[in-house]
Amino acid sequence: MQRLNIAYTCNIRKPGMEDERYGEFESPDTIAAVTTALEHAGANVEVIDVGADIYHQLEKRKDKIDLVFNNAEGLDEKELREAIVPFFCEHLGIPYTGSSPKTFINKMDKATAKRIVAYEGVPTAKFQLMMPGDQLKNLSFPLMVKPYSEGTSIGISQKSKVHNEAELNEALTAIYTQFDQAALVEEFLPGNEYTIGLIGDYVLPILEINFAKLPGHPQLRDPHVKDMENPYITHLNWTDQAKSFAKMAVAAHEALEVRDYNRMDFRMRGGKLYFLEANVIPGIHPTEADLTSMCRHVGIAHQCMVALILDRAVKRLAVRYPERFRGKVELIEELAISVINKVPKAGFLTHHGRMYSLLGKSTQ
Repeated sequence: MQRLNIAYTCNIRKPGMEDERYGEFESPDTIAAVTTALEHAGANVEVIDVGADIYHQLEKRKDKIDLVFNNAEGLDEKELREAIVPFFCEHLGIPYTGSSPKTFINKMDKATAKRIVAYEGVPTAKFQLMMPGDQLKNLSFPLMVKPYSEGTSIGISQKSKVHNEAELNEALTAIYTQFDQAALVEEFLPGNEYTIGLIGDYVLPILEINFAKLPGHPQLRDPHVKDMENPYITHLNWTDQAKSFAKMAVAAHEALEVRDYNRMDFRMRGGKLYFLEANVIPGIHPTEADLTSMCRHVGIAHQCMVALILDRAVKRLAVRYPERFRGKVELIEELAISVINKVPKAGFLTHHGRMYSLLGKSTQ
């Protein structure tokens, strides 16, 4: 069997990148673990640190690369930053894992993402885009204020929950000053937070974050909370309620046209679940990432998780690029089948004719 030639595109976190803007950049641990996982699946791997020259880096390799395993976030391109690598791959005819440029652009604009999922019947909190000096319209305090086009809790702190006009104006000014963009202002959702992950047609165990259990009783999942929350996170079994949450996540996933893998955040208010945002390139750190935790809970090791993502992408892309993958992906498929066969299943759900398997234990 021939080996697949993979370019692993990411943003490498280097010494001195402690600013929260680099929170989505990959650590050496992540890069080493993902590279090892791809090699274990039968690939030759070259890591490409995505910078201003990424188009030329891809162009000179376009005839040697079978696939780009994309995990790049970008930095200064605002709404376009996660779409840069997929866009150039499309232009150069290079297959790549993950979603299309359109999906990344729609997801990065949090207001647009909320409108898209709401059109498909997924509840989302009332919101308004605001700049410093704008007047608040038809929203009731307390409010949540965050950058409209960032990810990984960038720009979010416990001060992002505001209770009056003075706190709102302070938060708006801070976001505009630091990020040069408008803020998404939405009605605050006071209940537990849930994050729901998918790889291909598999829905992973749902993570529940009960803020009342966390030290200091924070109210928002900011970067500090994410650093210390792991011992307090609960994995849900597949109760009827959990299955209803999964149906909502699948509806949002399909509305945004996400491909291969995804992680979506929701929050409760008054017994009702509301969409917060999609993480179309979810973190894949070998121990700390939410997606990794979901997989680990059902016995899927990090190496196998990467293989599942790769298998899903290859199956999708082989229809368009049959010659490129012929004779190079059998090991990937064997690994994926072996992994999934060992995982307990709690049934299925369907959405628009597509079937999804629920991985994990059922309480029924």
